[in-house]
Formats: sequence, structure tokens, C-alpha cells
Amino acid sequence: MQIDITFKNIEPSEALKAYAQKKLAKIAKFFDRPAEAHVILSVQKIRHKAEVTLNADGVIFNAIVTSEDLYAAIDVVMDKLETQIKKHKEKLQTRKPGTKASAEEPVQTAEAKPKKKAKIIREKGYFIKPMSIDEAILQLEVAEDNFILFQNTASKQINLIYKRKDGALCIIEPPE
Repeated sequence: MQIDITFKNIEPSEALKAYAQKKLAKIAKFFDRPAEAHVILSVQKIRHKAEVTLNADGVIFNAIVTSEDLYAAIDVVMDKLETQIKKHKEKLQTRKPGTKASAEEPVQTAEAKPKKKAKIIREKGYFIKPMSIDEAILQLEVAEDNFILFQNTASKQINLIYKRKDGALCIIEPPE
């Protein structure tokens, strides 16, 4: 694992550097390929901050912790990273096939899937009557169907009025 450690507002310490590297070595066991880690250790008055950005297997993990002790901040930030990595690994293992292609799964294209042909369930002859929009609405209220197809007497065009699931009525008119 490649590790870069940056110190801000604090003198670089070999003990802190070694401690962070030791903790990151435990996290490196989760990955098959080499990973890159960037650690930023900073101090502002009594706030000690540890920030780690880990790039492994094409995924970026990030954790930031502020504490009164820099060693404790490093411990907690590494625990957070470990939790993120475990969740990510668990997600990869429990992923349902077909939701998103992983490295081992073959990618299916839209051409490979056979398309289902729509079936006509029922045919019915429909007589289109000339009527106004108001008459069509009245006819729709007494009819068994959820729509009415009619010739609009004002525009001489074929129109469709239908009931939506929420009970509202919609009209479809061809463009003029």
C-alpha cells in the first residue's frame, strides 16, 4: 500500500507516522490489489484531526475524525474506514444478479434480450358519434368504459376523453 502522510500545524513525528502506517497495514488486508492512502494529521489549538482518503479497487473511502488526542483520532478514523470497507464488500457479495454488472459477470446488451410481443386481449367494434365535449363527458359518466372516442362537433376532429386513476378527466386532441 502506498501511504502519503501530511502534517499540518504540527511538527512531523516518526512515532505518529509509524502508528498511522501500522493501522493502515491492517486495513490493507481487505484488498487484493495495491491501494493508495493519503493521511492528513492536523492540530488546531486543542482539536486534533485525522483525515484519511483511501483509493482501493477503484473505490474511494474517506473518513475524518476530530479528537483531543491525535492517536485516538487515528484509531477512530481507521475504525470508520474499516466499517466503510466492510459495508462495501458486503454490498458486492449480496448484489442481486442483473442489477449492475460486476467484473466477473458478463454484460448483457439490449439486443441480447428477446423482446416480448404485445398481445391483443380483446377486440371490440367502436362507433364514433359526433358530439360536443360536454356531451362526451356526460356519456363517459354513464358508460361502463373509462374512455369515450368521439368526433368533436366544433373542430370535426376525432377526440378521446378518459378517466384517470385519480378520477380526473383528460382529453386528447390531434394537433391542428
